[in-house]
Amino acid sequence: MPKINNYDVMFDDTSIDVSREVGLVWSIANSLRGAYTSDKYKDVIIPMVIISRFECALAKTKQAVVDKHRASPNLPAALLEKVSGYPFYNTSDFTLARLLNDSDNIASNFESYIEGFSANVQTILANLDFKKQIEKMDKNNRLYGVVKKFSDINFDPSTVDGMRMGYIFEDIIRRFSENAEAGDHYTPREVIRLLVNVLLAEGCDDLLTDEGRIATVLDIKTPRLIQFNYSSADFAA
Repeated sequence: MPKINNYDVMFDDTSIDVSREVGLVWSIANSLRGAYTSDKYKDVIIPMVIISRFECALAKTKQAVVDKHRASPNLPAALLEKVSGYPFYNTSDFTLARLLNDSDNIASNFESYIEGFSANVQTILANLDFKKQIEKMDKNNRLYGVVKKFSDINFDPSTVDGMRMGYIFEDIIRRFSENAEAGDHYTPREVIRLLVNVLLAEGCDDLLTDEGRIATVLDIKTPRLIQFNYSSADFAA
């Protein structure tokens, strides 16, 4: 039987309060009631959070990118990225706010807006099958309201930095995953922090040196005991 070692591990348990932002997004999700069941809210909300974040990040350079693309439609993506200041861009004249100016054509205009994103962003949204959700929201008279509410959210990186945005996104995913199937959950930041601190803690230098070694750690946040069972196969390339 493998030897069991107990280690006292201290780790940073601080977090960022994003309840206000997440509560606002959650209120938008509730507006989908009737057209969507609660377990399907994420099909709309997660892509919209991504789009909103990208749009806010690109806002300051958006017009410069549009003008550059209009002047030279075949300009390489790398040059447009240089103008945008990010490894992505959007060449569409539309923004979420501008989509509201033509409510009769908001669905087709929204699709055009998405097609203005660089290929890497379009791939993300295609993997989420978001165009299907645009059609569904439009058919159920939810699209205008959702776009309107997200157009009012400020996810500008200058006010919501990457760390804070990460917490927002994690909390949104966590809420939508409360009734998910096994395997659908992400690994929470706190668990990752715990794993790293276990490996780096004083007295744990030999934790990963012996095949079959088991370490039991108290997660004070849950609280619960977490066991780590090391096998060299876990780290094989």
